[in-house]
Amino acid sequence: MDKLLTQNARILFIGKLNEFNAAIQAFLELYPVDFKDNIPQQYHGENYAVIILAPSYRGVFSPRTANKKCFIVSFSEYFVGDIQISQAVNLEQFEAAFNSAIDFYLTKCNLRALEKQHLIVSRERKRLSAIGVALSAEKDLDKLLGMVLKEGRALGKCEGASLYLIERNTEGERELVFKLTQNSKISFDFREVRFPLTNRSLAGYVALQGELLNIEDVYQLDHTYPFLFDKSFDEKVGHRTRELLVLPMRNHKKKIIGVLQFVNTFGDQISEVEDDTESHSGFSESTCGLLAGLASQAAVAIDNSHLIENIQNLFEGFVSASVNAIEARDPVTSGHSFRVAELTTGLAKMLDKESSGAHKNLSFNSEQLREIRYASLLHDFGKVGVKENVLLKANKLHASRFQYLELKIEWQKQMLEKKFYQQLLTQESSTVLSNLQDKNILDLGLTNHSGYRKLLLELQQLEDYKRMLFRANQPSIMEGNVADGLAHMADYKMHKEYPFSNNLISDSDFLSLSILKGSLTEKDRVEIQSHVIHTQTFLERIPWTDELSSIPLIAGAHHEKLDGSGYPRGLKANAIPIPSKIMTIADIFDALTAQDRPYKKAVKLELALDILVDEARENKIDTNILNTFIESKVYECVIS
Repeated sequence: MDKLLTQNARILFIGKLNEFNAAIQAFLELYPVDFKDNIPQQYHGENYAVIILAPSYRGVFSPRTANKKCFIVSFSEYFVGDIQISQAVNLEQFEAAFNSAIDFYLTKCNLRALEKQHLIVSRERKRLSAIGVALSAEKDLDKLLGMVLKEGRALGKCEGASLYLIERNTEGERELVFKLTQNSKISFDFREVRFPLTNRSLAGYVALQGELLNIEDVYQLDHTYPFLFDKSFDEKVGHRTRELLVLPMRNHKKKIIGVLQFVNTFGDQISEVEDDTESHSGFSESTCGLLAGLASQAAVAIDNSHLIENIQNLFEGFVSASVNAIEARDPVTSGHSFRVAELTTGLAKMLDKESSGAHKNLSFNSEQLREIRYASLLHDFGKVGVKENVLLKANKLHASRFQYLELKIEWQKQMLEKKFYQQLLTQESSTVLSNLQDKNILDLGLTNHSGYRKLLLELQQLEDYKRMLFRANQPSIMEGNVADGLAHMADYKMHKEYPFSNNLISDSDFLSLSILKGSLTEKDRVEIQSHVIHTQTFLERIPWTDELSSIPLIAGAHHEKLDGSGYPRGLKANAIPIPSKIMTIADIFDALTAQDRPYKKAVKLELALDILVDEARENKIDTNILNTFIESKVYECVIS
């Protein structure tokens, strides 16, 4: 009887009760019975445990066999039930049949409850598995933490959740950091808080001891506990914290990295509406198991997020150190790679925002922008493979060669003076000696001496050559008179006692000094241009992730031109990656406007943009990308 009542079930009696003896009638009065003359049409919608058909019942009855809940006891010869009794029965026989029917019903109810519980557990496990997949896919830590709390509240059917992480402060001491909280009942301003890791707080206790705490009412904590509950927040916002589930988050190494805390369970309620009159008994055992699983998944996901962040920071440091090392080898271009990276990524972001024009469908996600940034930072990485005397060649002649030619001129001047004075002493020895007396030979009055005047002219010519050598050595555009003077220098012969070449300047010196613009010979230019090949070769040796796999190609094409006149491969427009086209504009702009090049003055902004427009007009660089560069004023990020 009690078990039947717990199911809120009733008995349906069809027919005449007086067909049974008084003892059976009295027995039925003990149960909740609905007496009917015929079977109700919607009887299956009611919670009937047993249907009893009286002997005289001759009506039509088609019981539903699918998912049938009730048990049919038929005393009618016109209908076959689950139990069929055609003869008259006494109380003992009736009671046995009735109890069998009740047992069947209760067994059916228990089976349905188990099936329902199994379905719930299966769904929760599937959901927990799906949550694990989602957590492992999320790399952004802030989004990850938010997802943990949101899914945890749904799994735990509770009002609120909070997350704490264990971190070290600047002094290396471990602290508990209140990272995030969510609550469906109240809203409030949240800010991250750090506090000492001790047993005094519930989260601190769980973090240190690794125990799960499932508290029915935090306001009624046993005074023997080492931890306390701080009611100040509840009092401030008018809230009542009751149940509290606090779980440690252990990673794959079983190390506790943080704590999850869930507040005020809704029990088995589907909606998040709490009835303050209901009894509270804390979080169920099954819910604790689910949330413990979530805590473990969250710990691994957070660990992975930290690991990815550490790897990214490590790689950022490697890239930055590599760029600094490259620029330390070529101080003249110091800061160039960082400025090109700023310009390139800035221009890529502007192109991503365009809603019309040639690049309206172009978009870059955060990973692609990171790939472009790294490619820009490392675009000159190949300079490590360029000979240092070429890489650092600020003038047309290397410093040692220029000094050698200067010394050569000085040597020639000294030889001419020596020759003159030797001839003077030999040919006019008596006159000179009589005039010398106590005077130095250089004090003799030789102004009118023809040989001396010739010497002065020759010395002046060498001095002019020296000045001309300095002017010709500069990487600026060569003046016409300097070019003519070089031709004379090339024909000038050294004194016969000079132990090496007879010419003042060699053929290679002449070719180097005859460069009309810049400081590089054709051979030097080929060597410098090889840095692009070195860049791509070096970068291809790095095992990039899939998201960064295009870095070698992007960096290796930043000197290509749309018309195929670029280097090193002479690629044309369709074969050049768009990020490389963007970087080309950034690279040219910085080379024109850089303030740190000792061999040339920085070009003014207006002229630099005009030069880029001319390049676009000649089909060297992308006109549409350049227009965005100019209109968006991306260059302001590097122009002081």
